[in-house]
Amino acid sequence: MLHLASNPKLAKIMPLHSLLLCRDNVTVQFLSRGLQEFSVDVEPYSEPQDALRRLRERRFEAVVVDDEDRAGAMLVLESMKTLGSCKNSLTIVLTDSHTALATAFATGTHLVIYKPISADRLRNSLRALHNLMGRRPKREFDRIRFKIPSILQLSEKHSVSASILDISQGGVALSTRDVSPTLKTLGLKFALPGRMGMITTSAQVVWSDVRGRLGAQFVDMEPASRTILSEWISAQTLSKRLRKSTSANGQA
Repeated sequence: MLHLASNPKLAKIMPLHSLLLCRDNVTVQFLSRGLQEFSVDVEPYSEPQDALRRLRERRFEAVVVDDEDRAGAMLVLESMKTLGSCKNSLTIVLTDSHTALATAFATGTHLVIYKPISADRLRNSLRALHNLMGRRPKREFDRIRFKIPSILQLSEKHSVSASILDISQGGVALSTRDVSPTLKTLGLKFALPGRMGMITTSAQVVWSDVRGRLGAQFVDMEPASRTILSEWISAQTLSKRLRKSTSANGQA
């Protein structure tokens, strides 16, 4: 059973509304459960014409299309450009590694979620979705906002620089302009502030957006590096809580 959040405060938030175009019932059910636990209602459609008819009738905060039906997905994405009701809608494409993602981004897509969709991948993607929507879901890991220089190893002979925007024990959000939107896996090297040595790990890309940001989940990180990362995050979290406590006492 998929369980992504258990924050009772979400029940008090007015739900957001999303439209989902997808012909695979398993994917529809999986996404619907995940989105609904984050207070995002889902209206699923299997045919692009039915989806477009509904988009003309009302506004949705997010429109999710599965590109397994490439022609149908492109029809909806292109048509949304002319619909006033879709002016401020976020567009999300579900895709696999064989898709030309540059085409998806060219249509104005805000976020790409890579298939196959697992619970962990959906959780990370929903974090990005809520950031775009202006809401933040409850997180599985403490996530530290800290700009850290890093190196992305794209192949044996090709590496590019990037900036880590935030980091947790499970993964990172990165900013870089030098990576293809089709990127699926990468090597990552970085040094934590105040810690000796480099952390080197492989990572799997789980989401990317039009602003050159991407989210990556750590894969096969060495135990020693994971311990260093865990201790650093714990220290940063404790420091943040102490600052909040001191500030609150000072205002009392």
